[in-house]
Amino acid sequence: MFMCLGMVGPSFKGIKIAGLAVLFTVLAAFNPRPFRAANAGVNIIVIDPGHGGKDPGNLGTGRYRTREKDVSFDVSALVKKYIEENLPDTKVILTRDDDRFIELYQRTVIANRANADVFISIHCNANDNKTAYGTESFVLGMGEKDQRLNKTAQLENAARLLEENWESNYEELNTNNPAAIIALRAYQDAFLEQSISIADEIQRQFEGRVKRRNRGVKQQPLAVLRGSTMPAVLVELGFLTNPGEEDFLQSTQGKELLASAIYRAVKEYKFKREQRDAGIQTEGSSLTPVVENSVPPVSDKPTETSVEPIPESIAAAPSTVINVAIEDGLTLHFSVQIAVSRNDLPCLPENFKGLESVWKQEQYGLYKYFCGRLTTFTEAEALKEEVLEHYPDAYLVAFEKDKKIDLNEAKKRAP
Repeated sequence: MFMCLGMVGPSFKGIKIAGLAVLFTVLAAFNPRPFRAANAGVNIIVIDPGHGGKDPGNLGTGRYRTREKDVSFDVSALVKKYIEENLPDTKVILTRDDDRFIELYQRTVIANRANADVFISIHCNANDNKTAYGTESFVLGMGEKDQRLNKTAQLENAARLLEENWESNYEELNTNNPAAIIALRAYQDAFLEQSISIADEIQRQFEGRVKRRNRGVKQQPLAVLRGSTMPAVLVELGFLTNPGEEDFLQSTQGKELLASAIYRAVKEYKFKREQRDAGIQTEGSSLTPVVENSVPPVSDKPTETSVEPIPESIAAAPSTVINVAIEDGLTLHFSVQIAVSRNDLPCLPENFKGLESVWKQEQYGLYKYFCGRLTTFTEAEALKEEVLEHYPDAYLVAFEKDKKIDLNEAKKRAP
């Protein structure tokens, strides 16, 4: 039975992985928040300092004795410090607290055993092009045969080769079998939206507070994220192969600012998630600000870094593609978000339990489905109550033209 799911080879471990894939798929299909108690909040965060021990990560330009494993550990330790000092109800676990080698798959095992709410793996980038610079974040994509790996994914996955019997630790799904792909996608979808939300916020903080170039959020089949049962992100702090960026990453100030940005992103995600669980849906936090201890302030000026030309096609491209046009004259409006999926479904009532006026957005290959476009909050609340009968996790969001905005702000401005 398990072989029909597309596992390569008849090994016992392959059968176990296939069985777990089926179990996780069933859980994801019937539980909109798998492995999480209702209203549990964001209480446990696992921070993974990339590489370690016999795996140094990338060596940078060779001008510094410390390498990727050292920079990633220093920033991870600072993130833990900032979170625990300023969010005392949040526990932070490091996958390693010294210079030791940990297999990639064991890092998510640590997070799963801790019942973590978020997993963040911290790394430094490398490229043959010495002028490449900027930060980027990754969420889990499909299998390596199903999706072409970019340079970063190749480098990060290469750490598997240092593990004993590494091939048996990362048996692949046969991507020629549609059932295997559908099963894996259903499981990954359970956390993909939240993973993208965290990654987006991290990138926004890097760009806005630390003045780093934002290379965006991407999906890749990264071994260190595979198997996580919570939202998971891999963060690339910058390029150690770029002399200017390496100087920043190796500096005390640079590490503090980057750690501060990740902390602030975690704080914002935590507030948004807990507001959502409490039924107070906002796109931006309106809670009383936390009095922060020992967190570096905003960087007012960009640090000096070699400039990599940005192709016009990339520079001009919007970060979000809207698949449905907003009606003429309808600027500020409310909608009910009902579902998120990799599948691009026609917005027909038969696909959404009879609901009409369904429309969608595409972002990073993920489709978000909404119901209605209403100009008053009272009408939107009434629609939400109807939708909740079919989609228990549905919630209100607000838009101004093609941009999602803070719900509380929209309520103040709406008629």
